[in-house]
Amino acid sequence: MEKCNQVINQGKQKQAKEYQKKKIIFKIVGAALFLSYFLILIFCNFSFTIKEKIWHFIDLEWQVIALYIFFVLTAYNLISLPLEFYTSYTFEHKYHFSTQTVKDWFKDYLKSYLLSLSLAVPIMEGIYWAIRIFPLNWYLIVSIFTIFLTVLLSYLSPIWLTPLFFKLKKIEEDNELAQRLIRLCNRINTKVKGVYEINFSSKTTKANAYLSGLGNTRRIVIADNLLENFTLDEAEVVFAHELGHQVHKDLIKGIFWINLMYLGAFYFTSLILKKFSFYLRYELSDISNFPAFALSMVVIIFLGGIPLNFYFRKREWNADKFALKITQKGDAFITSMAKFTNRDLADAYPYPLIEFLFYTHPSIGKRINYAQNFKKKIGLKCKKIIL
Repeated sequence: MEKCNQVINQGKQKQAKEYQKKKIIFKIVGAALFLSYFLILIFCNFSFTIKEKIWHFIDLEWQVIALYIFFVLTAYNLISLPLEFYTSYTFEHKYHFSTQTVKDWFKDYLKSYLLSLSLAVPIMEGIYWAIRIFPLNWYLIVSIFTIFLTVLLSYLSPIWLTPLFFKLKKIEEDNELAQRLIRLCNRINTKVKGVYEINFSSKTTKANAYLSGLGNTRRIVIADNLLENFTLDEAEVVFAHELGHQVHKDLIKGIFWINLMYLGAFYFTSLILKKFSFYLRYELSDISNFPAFALSMVVIIFLGGIPLNFYFRKREWNADKFALKITQKGDAFITSMAKFTNRDLADAYPYPLIEFLFYTHPSIGKRINYAQNFKKKIGLKCKKIIL
């Protein structure tokens, strides 16, 4: 009987707790920087001043909005650049995760900035247009638009967004792993549009796999680091987990719940904007309200994300159960989870509050424990994993 040959390394777990603790601190610092920046724009009246300066040169409202968003977001990106560089480049190199050069990092940062700006400007134009035309129920109009945008971006993600940063290569059907995956799909009479290898190694040593796209762009994506460092059984069970998401239609369900959260966020933001506009004597449709809009949306989405994360963790449990049942490879599941933990310095047992607030997946320790119990139920034996 095959035994589990990979344990979670206790030394690595000490590193993992240190690594994850610092990552949380960086998130808190980043959040404080974001809040400080937009609060200063509001209470020092800089937001109104910026808009007025732009009005001196341009008298078309849509152009004023575009330039305002460009200036405010560009300034924030410059202010947050040192923190972003340290957290995603220097810090990741310190733990030997990042494989990027400084030049490559800045290229990706510039692409991310241009992409976010190219999306933010038309989105905010649409939102403030809706506020002007439908001042009482603009949040409903914007929510409908958000549904279409979310679906469109999900559809385009594997064919347009991801290729901006990574190379995707379809795994050929004569490949041994591909043959296994095809047999797995045939067993449950389902199809995937393709299984693709993504060159994660160009940026990081970490491994990952995920479901991407909608309709004819839907595919399962597996990192080259995973394919290189995991056994065929381990790669198969990881694939089965992602296949579970497809079978359960988790991507579609996720889009629904995310958009429901956005509807709530837009609604409560509309209430906040009304009070904010009255307090500072701005028009509701005044772009000077943007900092209040951004702050309220971020805070509400964070709060709404807590129950949403709980829902996502439930979906991940279901995908784990599916993978274990369809493959019957509990050992491979356990060793793959242990490899994710050891290689990527994941905290096997994070503080419950941290997991509750931030985790979209159950902690790896819990997932391994579940797999061990699953193996016992089907009469298999495996020596205890030491966590």
